[in-house]
Amino acid sequence: MSSFSCLLLFLQGAWAAVIIQVPSSPVQAGPHSNVSLPCHFSLDPPRPINVDFLIVRWSLRGKNVAKFDTNITVFRPRGAVLDARRLPEGNATLYLSDVREEDAGEYTCFVLHTPDSAEGKVALKLEAPPHLTLGSTEVPLGKPSTLTCAASDFYPDGVSVKWLRGSETLKVDSPPAKLEANYHFNAESVLNFTPQISDAGVTFSCHIQHPAAKDPIRKDFELKVVARPQLHIVTRPSGKTFLVAECLVCGFYPENVEVQGLQNGEPIQGRIYKSGLEKNSNGTFSTGSVFFPKQGHFAANFTCQVQHEALEAPLEETIPWEPEGEGAGITHPSSPECITKSPRPKLKPASPTDPPPAPGSPMTWLLGPLGLALGLVLGGGAMLMYQRRRAKNEQAEPNDQTLLKKMGEDAESHEGKASGKSLDGTRM
Repeated sequence: MSSFSCLLLFLQGAWAAVIIQVPSSPVQAGPHSNVSLPCHFSLDPPRPINVDFLIVRWSLRGKNVAKFDTNITVFRPRGAVLDARRLPEGNATLYLSDVREEDAGEYTCFVLHTPDSAEGKVALKLEAPPHLTLGSTEVPLGKPSTLTCAASDFYPDGVSVKWLRGSETLKVDSPPAKLEANYHFNAESVLNFTPQISDAGVTFSCHIQHPAAKDPIRKDFELKVVARPQLHIVTRPSGKTFLVAECLVCGFYPENVEVQGLQNGEPIQGRIYKSGLEKNSNGTFSTGSVFFPKQGHFAANFTCQVQHEALEAPLEETIPWEPEGEGAGITHPSSPECITKSPRPKLKPASPTDPPPAPGSPMTWLLGPLGLALGLVLGGGAMLMYQRRRAKNEQAEPNDQTLLKKMGEDAESHEGKASGKSLDGTRM
């Protein structure tokens, strides 16, 4: 057999096609960032890659960027990396640092494994899609509010923002962008509106459109509408030696609320009546509780404490109680508007073991249930206090006099019967 025939048989046995794999989508990179341009190759039929027969060349617009031909040669002024150690694995990825506008374009990855060769195209775009961040999604009911939607770290300049309430478009915005030190842009869109009850729990969304994002970037959220409760204390009588105190809480949303009575910082050990919820005309709620302080011979502070999710800390109002004849009267602040306009809550016992208030008793003057309960709690003591006040001919307000008279009558009618009986007169 001739030497030519032997060479031909050798080449036929050594021949293998070069297969190139590159990304089908453009590679994105922000300005002055580092980026890798993937390029992988293999032989068909499969066999080991022999670097002695291998040449790899990267180029951009016809100019060499980096090349392997026994050794690595880099032509890019700001450098490039083509890792010779990974070439036997079929990895010809090119690494670029500090990319700029002139680095954008279509790169060619050429691979020659004697005797066959192949090439692939990798597009590099100098762009970065934005990151979307929402501000607080909790807003106060009925007050001018803002929602913020921020787009950050995008390139180039230019974003469009759309706000939606469900499927309804509220606003389309193109906020101005600010160039940051990292050569990327930031922008923020603001939605101004006044939340209503009908907005609570509704899905809102912010959509951001940018050339670097194939589809709009969006975030959905449920709007949390809250209203801070207002608190007011009413005592009967109005002086510091009061017999009953009422905590009135109004104007809050949502409806979950906790109202507690404290004596010198500790839960009141006495009869407490809590009301149900009353819904106000504006969609907010009102409630309250009435307690009969466990009074002694020493001064004490009584506190109404309210806990609600719209509050950063519990809302409290404290009033002093003093033995009769000590100190001046209590000066109550004026009632909040929501209390004067809200329906008065109906009382109910704080626990099943407490007797219920008398049915049909008007809450406004706290006469029926409070007088009867006072007769049980204070018994003849209330009557004695009432008689002492009359003996001193104190000039109480007409409302207080009416309440004291009713309390005294109730105490007298139940004197000696308080032990072992409930408010409705049945044996406990």
